[in-house]
Amino acid sequence: MQITSLLVLFVGVVVLATPSFADYYKGPKYVPKPPYSKPPQVEKPFPEHKPPKFEKPPVYKPPPKFEKPPVYKPPPVYKPPKIEKPPVYKPPKIEKPPVYKPPVIVKPPPFHKPLPPPYGHYPGHPPVENAKNIKPNN
Repeated sequence: MQITSLLVLFVGVVVLATPSFADYYKGPKYVPKPPYSKPPQVEKPFPEHKPPKFEKPPVYKPPPKFEKPPVYKPPPVYKPPKIEKPPVYKPPKIEKPPVYKPPVIVKPPPFHKPLPPPYGHYPGHPPVENAKNIKPNN
């Protein structure tokens, strides 16, 4: 394409894309209002002159007496609450159980002397060869 045709195309697009001046709102047409009719001029008498009214100035009253302000007392100093220490843990006292003492069984005295073993030994035991070396259990 030639440069002139491109330029014409570009100008055409710009013209079509921009709004025309006719699209803007112009507002209502200005219509001049008719002139007001002036009321007829009638001579009025001047108003009577009245002197201004003056009020008497108020009588001076001294301001009321105020009581003395209270003396400043500083606020109390913050004292943190005392924290009581928890009691120290003491394990419970365990009483030792009484030592077991087996009951003492008193053997009744034998009614008679045991008999000597028959044949020099008790049944089920072999005979003692050296009976002289063994002390008897009395």
